[in-house]
Amino acid sequence: MKKNKIQPASQPRRILVMRYSSLGDVVLTNPVLDRLKSAYPQASIYFATKDKFAPLVAFHPGVTHVISLAGGGFFIFLRHLWSLKALKPTMVLDLHDSLRTRLLRLFLGNANVSVYEKEAIQRRLLVKKLQSKPSLPTVLKYLNALEKWGISSSSRIQCRVHVSRQAQTFATGFLRKNKIEKAEWVVGLGPGATWNTKQWPPEYYAELAAHWIQKKARVIWFGDSKEVDLIHSIQDLMTVQSSEGGLCAAGKLSLEQSTALLGRCNIFIGNDSGLIHLASGRGVPVTVIYGSTTPSLGFEPWGRHQVAEVKGLDCRPCDVHGKSACPLGHFKCMKSLSVDMVEARAKLLTRKG
Repeated sequence: MKKNKIQPASQPRRILVMRYSSLGDVVLTNPVLDRLKSAYPQASIYFATKDKFAPLVAFHPGVTHVISLAGGGFFIFLRHLWSLKALKPTMVLDLHDSLRTRLLRLFLGNANVSVYEKEAIQRRLLVKKLQSKPSLPTVLKYLNALEKWGISSSSRIQCRVHVSRQAQTFATGFLRKNKIEKAEWVVGLGPGATWNTKQWPPEYYAELAAHWIQKKARVIWFGDSKEVDLIHSIQDLMTVQSSEGGLCAAGKLSLEQSTALLGRCNIFIGNDSGLIHLASGRGVPVTVIYGSTTPSLGFEPWGRHQVAEVKGLDCRPCDVHGKSACPLGHFKCMKSLSVDMVEARAKLLTRKG
């Protein structure tokens, strides 16, 4: 892609960017923030998102302030609307295009609005096997929304998640406390996912983690508080001593602290979930495990990565986002994806092992 030459804005602008969920989707907005800052260096850029995702963009050098939506309900939504309206934004970039953001746009005056094309119909056609052309990667969909304002993508697109100095200091202290030296190889693992059909079996993760530990790597398990029990159950299945089952960071750290700690990993292996995008956004090579979903849906990580999947299954993808159980009952997309297959993809990213 050709680099677009943009003249700096003659007057400061107030730009509002909206993306409320989920973790991976908010992570992937960072390249857009890079381009907006480059195109409008004098602008004030505001980002509206759910409170729990604010750390994913709050420390971007181009973001003036994050306007968080904390909780649900009519009155909370009304207060949030009032906060956005008080900004009097001159430009609004809707990177969500949901019922919520459509309602918000109605009350934002005469702002110059651009909305990203999520290709919802195209992705459903892929699921129904009525179309084979893959959906555009999410990062490019977001960047395409800037073309209305004459901003095209640069020849080099990066997706970087920034963290605060405090979070970096915390991560350094956390590693020191757990006696993880700078020279040690650190493998991050993310066994959780919102949907069951996106979760690789626990016994496979147990075998994978044991292999890395036997190679003298340090393993750190990542996830939220809901995934702590899953991680502990995996550790119980491992063929190593309980004290050597890896370090469980899930449920113990804030999102910002986890983000900083992810940056210390030499490689990250996990299911098709937000953590994969977050690790990639910290510059970590990732191996993403696909089950019921496929890269063709547009949710592939932007950074250096490898895809681990079972090819040739006509039933994939069975849903845009995932399901609670395999519709056909066999769950071949995950059960047939062996540890050796995942390790083979991971080895392409590193010489370790």
